[in-house]
Amino acid sequence: MTRLALFSLRKSITALALLLPLLFISRALSPRAVIDGSDIFLTWLPLSVVMAMTLIFGRVVILPLLIALALFFTVVFQLPALQMWVFIFCLLGPLILACALLRVFLGSRWRFRPLGKGLGARLFWFGFVTPSSMKLTMYFSGQWIDFPAQLTHYFGHSSTLFIIVDMLGMTAAGLIFTFLFYYPLRMMLSLAYARAFLRSELFLSFTAARRGWAIGWLAMLAMLLLTLCWPTHTILISGYLVPLIFIVFTIGIRHFGVRTTHFLWAFSTWLLLTLSENFLYGVRTSTALTFILSVFISFTVCLLYMSNLYCKSVWARQIYYAQAMTDPLTQLPNLRALEQHVVGYPGGVLCCLRMANLEFWSQHYGMALRIYCKRKVTQLLAPWLHDGERVFQLPGSELLIFLRGPEPQQRLSHMVDLLNSRNISWNGDSLDIEFGAAWGSALHLTPDEMHRMLGQLGWLAHQACSEHRVAALNDCEEAVSDVTSERVQLLRQIKAAVENDRFTLYAQPIHNREGQGYSEILCRMFDDKGAMIVPDKFIPIVAEFNLSARFDMQVLKKLLGWLRLHPAACRSARFSVNLMPFTLMQKEAGRDIVALFERYGVAPQTVIIEVTEAQALSDVETSLQNIALLRGSGFRIAIDDFGTGYANYKRLRDLRADIIKIDGCFITEILTNSLDAQIVKSICDLAHARGWEVIAEYVETPEQRDLLLSFGVDFLQGWLIGKPEPLVR
Repeated sequence: MTRLALFSLRKSITALALLLPLLFISRALSPRAVIDGSDIFLTWLPLSVVMAMTLIFGRVVILPLLIALALFFTVVFQLPALQMWVFIFCLLGPLILACALLRVFLGSRWRFRPLGKGLGARLFWFGFVTPSSMKLTMYFSGQWIDFPAQLTHYFGHSSTLFIIVDMLGMTAAGLIFTFLFYYPLRMMLSLAYARAFLRSELFLSFTAARRGWAIGWLAMLAMLLLTLCWPTHTILISGYLVPLIFIVFTIGIRHFGVRTTHFLWAFSTWLLLTLSENFLYGVRTSTALTFILSVFISFTVCLLYMSNLYCKSVWARQIYYAQAMTDPLTQLPNLRALEQHVVGYPGGVLCCLRMANLEFWSQHYGMALRIYCKRKVTQLLAPWLHDGERVFQLPGSELLIFLRGPEPQQRLSHMVDLLNSRNISWNGDSLDIEFGAAWGSALHLTPDEMHRMLGQLGWLAHQACSEHRVAALNDCEEAVSDVTSERVQLLRQIKAAVENDRFTLYAQPIHNREGQGYSEILCRMFDDKGAMIVPDKFIPIVAEFNLSARFDMQVLKKLLGWLRLHPAACRSARFSVNLMPFTLMQKEAGRDIVALFERYGVAPQTVIIEVTEAQALSDVETSLQNIALLRGSGFRIAIDDFGTGYANYKRLRDLRADIIKIDGCFITEILTNSLDAQIVKSICDLAHARGWEVIAEYVETPEQRDLLLSFGVDFLQGWLIGKPEPLVR
């Protein structure tokens, strides 16, 4: 015998062992009433047992049902063989057919979670069609076969009202009372189900936040049932307090799950029908009894649907809450989740982990790389995190780590060392990302204080990144606070300067050996008190806070206004303007610049556009398209800071430019460093081979000038040639 056959046999024996006592016990517990002088079951609970066992065991229970029902009918009714098997067929035939249809409609796992998905189909076939079909089969069987006198009322030889009450009782048995047996039996047969039931249904209802409401509701239900079932024999209770039971259970939907609510409702209904003499005191007519059974059945359907809808709304609310606490791209908890987490663990520390060159790699490989790197770093850190410690998403190139316990700096240093010792692979390439971190205590932080602290940690982590180290905010909080406050103030001043045109254009000459040429436009900003903000301070802020495009367009407008007021006869270059890297990454930047020149009536040939080597040689399609558009519109393109980027011979071969500016780092020591001299000479040879003009920056001595001219440099720029002077109107 196979293992599957043994398993089925064991289940069949278990089902038979349960059915034999349950059928007799359930019959004894079935509520009764007297209609038309005949004793009738208001609901026949053996049918509930049969349906509950079918849901639990499935097709395996068919043979045990046949045996158990045959023994049951033989003992209780002493039926002849024909009548007994007809009775059994009337019960099991419609039930088996309904189960087969539900399997077709809902799939092979239709028996599991009977109050979950497909609730409407289960209620229709199992709660209404099956009992109705049973009654209909019994009615037609009674027309052809004679049954004992005690059963003739159930097989059609009775009044219409009796038949209606009996059918309603069978419907109540399938719809209401099946789960009065299903849940206890399922928990008895499976400890795993019992634990899951208690955890999902009861433990959640008795959490600290909900315990008071749950206990209060149960106490209210118990008092109401006691009042309705107590033999007071007064019409005031039976006539006017009955609707309260529906109100109480409608309220209970908010405190308990679907299964617990249905089980309590089934028990309450059984109690009320069993003690119907008190519950229905004054209700003497069979019509009223029929109406009450109909109301119970109707409310059961409403209760199940309301419970399901409420549970789905709670589930949806939990999903929305989880989504609100999660970054949609990285799927990491966000700052809102951090605020909640800090409340739950007030004694931890906040650690800002910065990836120094992630921004650079993101510009070349796109946002997908940034997301992948953050997820990968989180995976690498996961084994080192203890209970209550998590990684949170921060904008930009940073992650936030919440740590608990002693020695946070040592643990964080170990994590940083681990990350710096590994490379991250992306599409076959190995990315060398540099990590640094800073940490500070999160004890008793308000949300405002926490966000201020995150700004300080971000600045400190940026400083620590250059040395691959970990810095402690607590050791230098005052200094960091001063610096971050200064940066915020500086940002305000720079934004105000850009918006209110508080900056002046300077021009520094760029001349050839004959002293002819053009000038590079430089910018000097001023704060609200008139003090100058030097480029070393405002340019990083402009780039970091996405003010590049706005700033460059303001500079161009100011320059074009000057050119319109000071027209020249020739159309040769008069000025060069350096565009910041993020400007050319704006999709419409090239068209906006061309449109601006057309609006001011200035020829593009009068202004040279300077871009950095990284922009000209990058793989960012938008930047390359903007450069091509500007060049095609008549602008000459100069490559600034040439020699300091990541150029290779293939990229230099494909480079589209007119001028290259050798970075000053190769010029300052050209007289004493032979390697610098060789580099400059090779750049000049390469440029002339391509037909490019060469400009050398930082020329400060006649000796430098003479050597550079001998190498073939076309234009010179530096203090020897001329210092920047204001562009006077």
